[in-house]
Amino acid sequence: MRARLAISVLLVLTLPWSCGTTAAVAAEPDPVRLRVMTFNIWYGATATDLGQVIEAIRAADADVVGLQEPYARLRRIARALGFHAAPRMHVISRYPILEPAGSDGWWAYLWLGPGRVVAVANTHLSCCPYTPYRIVHHGIDRERALEMEANTRLRQIERHLEALDPVLGVGIPTFFTGDFNAPSWRDWTREATEARGLPYPVRWPVSLAMEAAGFLDSYRAVHPDPVADPGFTWTPGYPAPYVVPGEVHDRIDFVWAAGALPLRSRVVGEARANADIVVRPWPSDHRAVVSAFDVEPAEPPTFVAANRERSRLGGSLPVWFHGAASDRVVLVPAGGTEPVAERAVAGETDGRVTLRTDGLAQGAYDLLLLDGSGGELARDRVVLVEPDQPPILRLADRTLEGDQPLEVSWAFAPGNRFDWLGVYRAGADPKRARILAWRYTRGTIEGATRLGPGVRGTGAWPLPAGRYELHLCLDDSYRCRVSAPFRVLA
Repeated sequence: MRARLAISVLLVLTLPWSCGTTAAVAAEPDPVRLRVMTFNIWYGATATDLGQVIEAIRAADADVVGLQEPYARLRRIARALGFHAAPRMHVISRYPILEPAGSDGWWAYLWLGPGRVVAVANTHLSCCPYTPYRIVHHGIDRERALEMEANTRLRQIERHLEALDPVLGVGIPTFFTGDFNAPSWRDWTREATEARGLPYPVRWPVSLAMEAAGFLDSYRAVHPDPVADPGFTWTPGYPAPYVVPGEVHDRIDFVWAAGALPLRSRVVGEARANADIVVRPWPSDHRAVVSAFDVEPAEPPTFVAANRERSRLGGSLPVWFHGAASDRVVLVPAGGTEPVAERAVAGETDGRVTLRTDGLAQGAYDLLLLDGSGGELARDRVVLVEPDQPPILRLADRTLEGDQPLEVSWAFAPGNRFDWLGVYRAGADPKRARILAWRYTRGTIEGATRLGPGVRGTGAWPLPAGRYELHLCLDDSYRCRVSAPFRVLA
């Protein structure tokens, strides 16, 4: 990770931001009012009411929402709101969400207009072990608490912050939403912990890492007193208003911003005593947060990107681009050079075009942004899929011996952030049976991996002799789209 200066976040956010790799804009663009929301919707609201999730987003008047636990219902939410959707990001927005090459699910651009973008990121850090419970219920000391954070959530957020270097490093305003499953050090000060009856203050390392990277905690920036305005997001109940005795209430859901200052920040929840915006019945075990900003969009580096990584064949493919003296946007088979569709852009530096995909074979393609001499300015990958094409699972070997790993590849997967592969006994119901081994697909539409010694799961490898099935399941849920049988010999 690049070195990060330990200076005041407010100072960082008031310094000029350079756009780096592209020509300077002649005049300062008008700021855009942007309302950014974070919302953990509790297993896709499968135990409550998805309609109330949609109502909460409407009540917040959010422009962009980082969702956690959408359970493959993200597209459905986006359609109801008329929003764009990025399943690998778990982000929905009024504005197009673009994932250029190299973003790899860590971040995306919001296209606010020609040559005007901000970046968005979203996360759901590990829930377990939940350190505030260990402090309050098990009495661990501060040293042990910090060690637990360093070994779990701090490692995860450091990796994500490193992946944000391409946007932070060139001064693109960036909004980072998420259920961080860790409080802020600004909420566990001596005064706040004494008021709440907590055993000791904690300088929670994830929040310190975010601030050191140049991010501002939008809620605490607007409400600086954690005693007067605790802003608890965990928990309204499961479901509200049921809360177990001894629950540790805290603020673990955040809208962070780099390069923009918040105008206001509000909690969305179940009752006026706990929230600024009230929606009843409340559909989640977390309250949401929505923060408003007047942000000056930045000019992005050169890029080309489809509106989504997995697009349907047989219609128009929207493509956005930005680059100096662009001449054409072309579509070629993955790794190829011969165009199968193209569109002239007549020297434009940025904009949106559509490419026809009628008559093409489904599969992976590359989008190329070319200059006037045919030189490549930028490239991105898109997978075109027939409307009714299910995912495909392929096993290198359907009969395993000894500790031989199970080598698997997939194609035409939905591309949700937490799609996963799970091994079960043949005929077992994934909702009820024991998972023997599992692995995430990392949101990829096409990919390959192996399941073998050291893989996650509740059992050991090699598997006992018998018959098994490998399932491809959707987005941390037990909705499994396709399976492939295999067996293990004695």
